[in-house]
Amino acid sequence: MRKVFISILVVFASGLLLSAQQIRVTSKPDTSVILIGDQIGFTVTAELPSGVSADMSSVADTLAGKIIVLRRAPRDTSVSANGSITITDRYLITSYDTGSYTIPPFWAGVASGDSLLRFFSDYSFLDVIRPDIAPSDTTDVIFDIVGPRGAPVTFREVLPWIVITLIVAVIVWLLARFLPRNPLKRFIRPPAPPEPAHVIALRDLEALRNEELWQKGEIKEYYSRLSDILRRYIDNRYGISSPELTTDETVRMLQKASVTTVGQMAMVKELLSLSDMVKFAKYLPDSTAHESSIDSAVRFVEETRLPDAAPADVSDKADKTANEGSGSSVAGGEKEKGGHHA
Repeated sequence: MRKVFISILVVFASGLLLSAQQIRVTSKPDTSVILIGDQIGFTVTAELPSGVSADMSSVADTLAGKIIVLRRAPRDTSVSANGSITITDRYLITSYDTGSYTIPPFWAGVASGDSLLRFFSDYSFLDVIRPDIAPSDTTDVIFDIVGPRGAPVTFREVLPWIVITLIVAVIVWLLARFLPRNPLKRFIRPPAPPEPAHVIALRDLEALRNEELWQKGEIKEYYSRLSDILRRYIDNRYGISSPELTTDETVRMLQKASVTTVGQMAMVKELLSLSDMVKFAKYLPDSTAHESSIDSAVRFVEETRLPDAAPADVSDKADKTANEGSGSSVAGGEKEKGGHHA
């Protein structure tokens, strides 16, 4: 008998202690009156002291009568600055039948020893009413028919048109690209032919002469520019990557390719060696060497340039077969001359 009395006393004391810690459960809808079919929220909240855990009741399909639960949000638990815990359940509810409904209370169960203490919320009330579509005397006011609503265009509806457009564009491009006698070529400007190597070199040499760098005392810059122009010309003219080679390697590549004469190779070696001495050894040549160096570079380009292509005469095409022998001899002479300078 004494043990039973002690157990009851412990439970009662625990209940008083938990009540003193202000455990409070509330449940209520967002509004107490809705139209039939409207959707509103229903919130259940349990406020617990710090260090207390509780198990809250929940519903699955209906709250009461014909109040339907459409969706339940995940349970939210928050902790305030003083350590108190707030547990919140959020439901989305609706009703398709009018009437006044009483929603039963929700509870939060707190374990106390071997027993479970439940703390209940108050009852909630919800009125579901029917909207007034027309006045009682329909002959007084006649409402017009509500027009159809325009639905927004979705990406799924636009996607087939995008695919069709891309397919048509690819087909048109393929036809324009691979069909013979392409009619689109008349609207496309052909790329400009590349300039010959000697044209670029002579233009750069003339620009270097007009800048008068060595007259201003910029000797190193003058010879650096001069050697760069000459090396780029050798690269563009013979395919020898002179900008990436030393002077001796450039001369050996020219000698191995047999594209220049001995005097032309000596001219290249002298110009590049003099430029290297100015750039790397701080050598200062005489003022007469400055002008003669650029003159030598111009002479080398002029001697090794490709011959200008003669314009083709359409009227001579008919006589090409008859003059084949004489044409061959002239072509051979030009080849021999070009080989000597190249």
